[in-house]
Amino acid sequence: MTYLVTGATGFIGSWVVRSLTKRGFEVVLSDIKPDYSRLEMLVDNPRSLTFVEADITQPNVFEKIFEKYDIKTIIHLAALQIPQCKENPVKGVMVNIIGFLHLFEAVKKLNTDIKIVYASSVAVYGPQSLYGFGPINEDVVLKPNTHYGAFKVCNELTAQVYWLENKITSIGLRPHTVYGFGRDVGVTADITRALKAAVLGRPFTIRFGGQIDLQYAADVAEGFVLASLANIKGAKVYNLKGEVVEVDTVVKLIHKLIPASQNLISYNSTPLPIAANIDDTNFRREIGQIEKTSLEEGFNETINIFSKLKERNQLTLE
Repeated sequence: MTYLVTGATGFIGSWVVRSLTKRGFEVVLSDIKPDYSRLEMLVDNPRSLTFVEADITQPNVFEKIFEKYDIKTIIHLAALQIPQCKENPVKGVMVNIIGFLHLFEAVKKLNTDIKIVYASSVAVYGPQSLYGFGPINEDVVLKPNTHYGAFKVCNELTAQVYWLENKITSIGLRPHTVYGFGRDVGVTADITRALKAAVLGRPFTIRFGGQIDLQYAADVAEGFVLASLANIKGAKVYNLKGEVVEVDTVVKLIHKLIPASQNLISYNSTPLPIAANIDDTNFRREIGQIEKTSLEEGFNETINIFSKLKERNQLTLE
């Protein structure tokens, strides 16, 4: 089975490629440009993998890939993140929605049984206060408060229509605050950036507090791969859940792992305007169990990678 991974050189994309190649799958990588900086830390000989430079906002880009490669499963991760969509909503639409439509239209033209697994986001939800204290499932009313979240809602509804009209199977996953090597865009990247700052011995303030659901990149990647292997038909959407913790606990753990960061790493108390207590029962029941990495283990692995980069003078906070 040959996979196409879009956004393959990005943060989650690189970890997904790592998971797929470890399992021995054939993978075709696509992205706007061939940036191997993340892959070189995660994958053996990444430049030996098939790479297609592709701008998903352009017509027929996926048709050209399908003509050349026998793709059976697509993990679609190419997207602009919250800050980029806020700065330029029209460009955000072109990448996050029009690119998504180009993919589904190309699969429709093939008229074959290709499964699409794509990244939605917990940004489809509003603040926890809108839903009550308990964990929320996929059926609650979606109230995004960013362009990015609204675009993800649009994609989930679009995928549903393509199933109803064209029987294209798709699975959307809603990760929360994903951390790990390679995370560098958006407010929730502050957890990873705090770890990087601690390794560098630099002061850093996480811009939020309260509760967050922290998910290690390797676990999220495994979620996408498990979803791609699941025997499911239809247009499904699932929450992904990690470890719900207070940001205060996160900072204390960083101080524990890197004692020299005691007076360097801090946080603001204002919580993120996105629900933190998410129910992943449906994913566990219908897709499977992910062996989740503990917060301390995930932080240690991230610190080790950053330490190696620091030794090579390749680690910067910017």
